[in-house]
Amino acid sequence: MLPCCRAAAGGVLAPVSNVVLALLLLLLLRNSVTVAAATYGSKIEAGETECYTEIVEAGGTLGFTFRVTDGGAFDVNAVMRVRFTPPVDKTTELSRFHYNAHFAGLRDRQREVVLNTWHRATDGSYTYTASSVLKTRHGLPEEVSVCFDNSFSTFSPKWVRFSIMKRDVLEVDPGAVSKVENAMEEELHRYGTILFGLAQDANALQLVGESDRVKLNSLAKIMAAGLALNIMVLLTIAAYQYLSLSRFLARQSRRGKFTISTK
Repeated sequence: MLPCCRAAAGGVLAPVSNVVLALLLLLLLRNSVTVAAATYGSKIEAGETECYTEIVEAGGTLGFTFRVTDGGAFDVNAVMRVRFTPPVDKTTELSRFHYNAHFAGLRDRQREVVLNTWHRATDGSYTYTASSVLKTRHGLPEEVSVCFDNSFSTFSPKWVRFSIMKRDVLEVDPGAVSKVENAMEEELHRYGTILFGLAQDANALQLVGESDRVKLNSLAKIMAAGLALNIMVLLTIAAYQYLSLSRFLARQSRRGKFTISTK
């Protein structure tokens, strides 16, 4: 009877243990993957350029998506740049960054690289991953800037909606007692990368929906204005025909060519 009772108890506790394991994995995934997302809107006047800047920590990832929702031909020029400090050759050089003029110059001599450009584009997206501490050896953050250029437009302003997502770098606890925890962290980070891509795609679809909504509202306004214009034209034509016919009949009646009888 004892094995039977143990089997029954195990059958009851198995679903509970699965639920607890799933909740534990979700909690670990949430703690190991830090994602910050924000959506902005901007009106770029004709002939002007606006720029926005975000700071990306060493090894972090930034996802950028934009879409022109209204204005002109729904197009804008855009350029994405990154400003960073070049890597150092040795880790021991970091201690000289603050008091040695030569190494302070290396620290302050930042470089700027163009990541991507968009010409007369309606939408676009880009994902950038900053250099890790193992590569740069100094771990200084990088500065990513995006500039929207509407200088080619003479009269029409452009309304741009863009989304920026930032994700921290994978951090493995050096005090982990086993390699299993490190492997789990790496696996969760891999799943986080997949979720990051899905979230960026979802933001792009959201921007597409907002753009389609604006276009639909504009089309509805154009159709309503066209309908009102057609009604006014028909009323004007009817009034003109009535006045013309009344004058014609009155003129013919005065000449005695025919009479109008109500019988």
